[in-house]
Amino acid sequence: MKEKEFKIKLNPAILYFEIFYMVYVVYLFIIGQMVPAIVCAICGLLIIAYFSLWRPYKYTINRRTLIINRRVGKDKEINIMTCETICDPVPKMTKLITNPRALEIYAENKKRFVVTPKDRMGFIEAIVAANKRIHVQCTEYAATHRSYEKKRKRALKEEAKKANMDAE
Repeated sequence: MKEKEFKIKLNPAILYFEIFYMVYVVYLFIIGQMVPAIVCAICGLLIIAYFSLWRPYKYTINRRTLIINRRVGKDKEINIMTCETICDPVPKMTKLITNPRALEIYAENKKRFVVTPKDRMGFIEAIVAANKRIHVQCTEYAATHRSYEKKRKRALKEEAKKANMDAE
């Protein structure tokens, strides 16, 4: 299996925050409050650097490992064979906001990894190709593969009927 790369889907909340933060800093410069504007600009640069450098920017599936690539810092490697379930985000009381575009991967040691690839279906299919025993609980994957499975079973039944008719 060759290496497959998946880009990260941007979180609109982060993008909106960065845009409104920059507008606020420009507003502070316009009204003449230079010291708070400079402090806010420096903090804003640190926030933008965190979101663009230390956050993951792509996922790579190489044989039996999922690599979460970061521009700065150590990449995280996850052994796909130890993963039990891949599912849609589960709402939890501890998290006020869940990202509906995310996927959650649960490993054997009860560890949860949250990934947000642009191509969800391709990512799920690559994970399933690497680990056939993983439980997939994603609605769109189940819907498409359920229809494919129904068509395949129907075709098999029709072929079996034709074979029985020809044999008689």
